[in-house]
Amino acid sequence: MDEQRSSGEAAVREWFGVFNTGDYEVLERIHSDTCRNHAPGPFDLSEWPTEGRTFGVAEIRGTIEWIRSNQPDVHVDVEHVLVDRDQVVAWVRATGTPTGAGGPIPPTGKPLNFAQAHRFRMERGRIVEHWAVRDDLLSLIQAGVIQQPTSSPS
Repeated sequence: MDEQRSSGEAAVREWFGVFNTGDYEVLERIHSDTCRNHAPGPFDLSEWPTEGRTFGVAEIRGTIEWIRSNQPDVHVDVEHVLVDRDQVVAWVRATGTPTGAGGPIPPTGKPLNFAQAHRFRMERGRIVEHWAVRDDLLSLIQAGVIQQPTSSPS
């Protein structure tokens, strides 16, 4: 059990490391081509099926490339990891500056710093399912894309 726990945690830490390094070969070893994603992309309002969508190596690589093209200085720190049998939950802090085109945020040049929670299901040391809770609203406010609501006087 301890070996399964440590291999799941290690795989998740390596997965987030790819955002920092762009070393996509790592994904071939730790991310299953049959992975299912249960976390819609930023600002995706389409109805997602409960069984998730295909999220194999090509899809996660495309997502990381998309983010790195928008935020060349993107960095993800894994702050906490919890492991329960085949489930790994990671609390991460993401930083970056949207300066490039084609990403989730217009290239405003303003720094981003926000937290995310990700849950993974593992099989034999590989990620086979993914869920996430991201603070996309905070990203847009920090980037200056939308104005932070002001509170009205009581």
